[in-house]
Amino acid sequence: MYTTILSILPVILFFILGFFLRRIHFLKQESVRDFKKVVSNLALPALLLLAFASLELEVRFLQLILLVFVCCIAMILLGRGTSKLLKIPTPYFSFMMGGFEMGMLGYALFISLYGQEHIGVFALMDLGQILFVFFVLMTLLLQEKEGASHPLDLLKGFLTSPVILAIFSGVIISLLKPYTAATPLTESLGEFLSLLGGVTVPLISLMIGYEMHFDKGGISLVVKTVLIRKGLLLLSGLVICRFFIRRYMGLEKIYEYALLTMFLLPPPFVMAIYMKQDDKDDLNYVNNTLSFSTVVSVLAIMGINMFY
Repeated sequence: MYTTILSILPVILFFILGFFLRRIHFLKQESVRDFKKVVSNLALPALLLLAFASLELEVRFLQLILLVFVCCIAMILLGRGTSKLLKIPTPYFSFMMGGFEMGMLGYALFISLYGQEHIGVFALMDLGQILFVFFVLMTLLLQEKEGASHPLDLLKGFLTSPVILAIFSGVIISLLKPYTAATPLTESLGEFLSLLGGVTVPLISLMIGYEMHFDKGGISLVVKTVLIRKGLLLLSGLVICRFFIRRYMGLEKIYEYALLTMFLLPPPFVMAIYMKQDDKDDLNYVNNTLSFSTVVSVLAIMGINMFY
């Protein structure tokens, strides 16, 4: 327990620092947007490129990628059924069930707890949910926002995203690695990417703390959403770890930690961007749920690390 707390303490301190900086108006909102732009377009892609370049890809891993994708879709369907059963008025309840905030939170927590050397395992888990977010969740959000989705626009956004380009580049490097030898130039470029990717964790943690806020309005629905999501995903994750990852695939324990860490993360933060901004009630619900879920996620992931 003591080791876990110390491992994740730097990230928590960045959360607190970011929250404090907002309270004293230390940063302008434009500066926060610029920091997020640096992370999403430069630092995070560099981190992901190195992560996927370190992967040892095997055909059998396609099963794991597909399973994560199917789980995300199943969570959306369960969310719709639960919404009807509990008569929840907002359509965003079901959307909040699927997908995980890997880029802006997951990698920071996983690196803090399990180290940079295992980031490739976490990146492998990310592939299935990336496909889900870009091609399923984004479609549903645009349908709710505009009444129709634009497949070509989604495909264009997918192929031009710095994150996706970094992932593809990393996979190609991983596939070519057995047939190439390291040179002083490639080592120097790797060091550059490592330094650039190294700012991801502190900047992301700072920005999350800065933008975290809580509103008492609709708190019961927020708590209900987080508890239902966490409960379903934790149960699903434990079953997948025991019967699929451990018994069927025979993978190391770190794969189980990677899956459970991902399953306990909050929904994708991008959800608050791709929704009707004039719909104040739903926007407030989504923002409050993301903030509360972030706090619960940190505590739950620490718990998994200590007791699983």
